[in-house]
Amino acid sequence: ELLLLPLSGAADIEPSDAEEYGRLKGRSLPMRRLFAQLKRLEGTEVPTLILGETGTGKELVAMALHDHSPRRSGPFVVLDCGAVPPHLVESEFFGHRRGAFTGATSDRPGAFEQADGGTLFLDEFAELPLELQSRLLRVLENHEVKRIGENKYRSVDVRVIAATNRDLVRLVEAKKFREDLYFRQAVVTLLLPPLRERPEDIPLLAR
Repeated sequence: ELLLLPLSGAADIEPSDAEEYGRLKGRSLPMRRLFAQLKRLEGTEVPTLILGETGTGKELVAMALHDHSPRRSGPFVVLDCGAVPPHLVESEFFGHRRGAFTGATSDRPGAFEQADGGTLFLDEFAELPLELQSRLLRVLENHEVKRIGENKYRSVDVRVIAATNRDLVRLVEAKKFREDLYFRQAVVTLLLPPLRERPEDIPLLAR
């Protein structure tokens, strides 16, 4: 099965008549187009990349995708890739075994194990260190993780939704983000408009 994806542009989707979707609200054309896209994704588990400036509601979109997916009864786990200290980032993703490093006083599952059967939302996706991107790609391809300090792999069943406020295409071109990981995650790309581009939504949000 061959899937061809455009590098830019978007399909012409008829805007929704609704003024809300999940916890998202808006009557502007950009938001109603977004609602229509989300409606079309209901019941799917497609890897999704959410783009938008800080404060546009990327986490709310991820929650809406989870709540309208077959994984709605599973956990929804959030991991802020930009807020994790570099020396703990692997542990946060994949977990660790007791004694694996200084301060590892007990066994701990990582975000993928915590999200098993549900959805893992990776916020600030573009901030992932390059050396971690290859390990993340392996998890997405093989659906298994290995905790730090262990030799065995553990199977995980997780849908990954990622978000960033940066231009990932430019980062890929600059060799600062792995191209294969980008295409693995950006099967569907959703763009959130900033509030300044939809002022008609302000009264609705204020109420």
